[in-house]
Amino acid sequence: MWDQTVEKVGVTGHRGCRQYMAENTLDSFREAFRLGVDVLEFDIHMTRDNVLIVMHDDMVDRTTDGSGFVRDLTLQQLKALDACNGMTDYQGAKIPTLEEVFDLIR
Repeated sequence: MWDQTVEKVGVTGHRGCRQYMAENTLDSFREAFRLGVDVLEFDIHMTRDNVLIVMHDDMVDRTTDGSGFVRDLTLQQLKALDACNGMTDYQGAKIPTLEEVFDLIR
């Protein structure tokens, strides 16, 4: 039976605070926390050199100034990309590793 009592409505930061900042960046996650989200939602992919990074798409084309599949690029190659997603105020944003996101969450 469906229990219609709800004590709290949770707020999810989908890819951080992507409406206002470059999605899936540490700054975007920080802003989501500042705004009071209860949960962060993000996707992860593995690089060619077996590092887990946080990115929604399996390719870097949409959100960075690069091109190609995440799985075909090394962490060093990915870190060299600008992940500002066309948001000029956030030029220089970097793709975070899963470890970097966990460090932020702690």
